[in-house]
Amino acid sequence: SSRVLWTLAVTQLGNLIARAGTAQVAMMGKNYNRPVLVFCETYKFTERVHLDSIGFNELGDPDELIYMDRDDVPDRLAEWREIPQLKLLNLRYDNTPLRFLDIVVSEVGLLPPTSVPVIIREYMKELTL
Repeated sequence: SSRVLWTLAVTQLGNLIARAGTAQVAMMGKNYNRPVLVFCETYKFTERVHLDSIGFNELGDPDELIYMDRDDVPDRLAEWREIPQLKLLNLRYDNTPLRFLDIVVSEVGLLPPTSVPVIIREYMKELTL
């Protein structure tokens, strides 16, 4: 069975900017030799290059990271605000490297992620004509 992913953007390098956890799903798919498909319209292809998930990201509420079990007993992080050395960082998006992806599915067709720069270049050429 395949791993199907949706994305916020596909960068010039073929990497994905997608919801946090997408990189782990893609990595496990590759690890178990399952195809990893990405569904993305070409307007989400971007010339931006992201080397990490920190520079361009949104922060979520850190309290969303605190787990409550079925008995409504909070986990050890419930008192995180009282520990001065501890800061919780809830990133909304992550950067999924090209090596974990097999195919990008768009209105252009099925593409290898390495072809994203070609589509960006051709699309930009059409816009400047």
